[in-house]
Amino acid sequence: MKALPWFKKGAIPIFAATMNMENVEIWELLLVLLLPALVVASMTWYLVGRFLQRETTLKTLELAASNRKDLMPLRLQAYERLALYLERISPNVMLISQYDTDLTVAEFKVRMLEMIRTEFEHNFAQQIYVTVPLWTVIRNAKEELSRQINASAAGLDPAAPAHLLSKQLFDDLLGKEEFATQRALNILKAEVGKILG
Repeated sequence: MKALPWFKKGAIPIFAATMNMENVEIWELLLVLLLPALVVASMTWYLVGRFLQRETTLKTLELAASNRKDLMPLRLQAYERLALYLERISPNVMLISQYDTDLTVAEFKVRMLEMIRTEFEHNFAQQIYVTVPLWTVIRNAKEELSRQINASAAGLDPAAPAHLLSKQLFDDLLGKEEFATQRALNILKAEVGKILG
């Protein structure tokens, strides 16, 4: 085979050995020419893939850290609001704040249940910022207190003065080790401690 005009003898030893087509098969020529290119291309593909994967991971971590920083005040505000809710519906606070001497047992019961429900609905959106177990405990405390109010009122004359319901409810709750609202408040405080600590 004639040497190509741009090919000078000895300039590129690989080509010098492969230009003699009588001794070298075409596939060997392709192998010699393409194998290094394939190795370089595959290494480049691997390295670029690893680089992009690492960059994606770093960006994801940065975004998560930024979200945590932005969401922390909202989460703490939700915990504060739920703590305030639990304090407001705590029997010892609620019996004093909702009591009126002009009310009957039936009216006092309705007033307390309505206050519990209204306050709960007002704080309903806070559940997206707290854990599911905590929200469940808060909801259960609300329901347990509502059941207790209904149970205490059931044994009384609906037209009787409200102070009888107050006394009956207080007596019924004294037998318990801990109010449901206090139990929920303790769990809430523990969660806030984990977040801040």
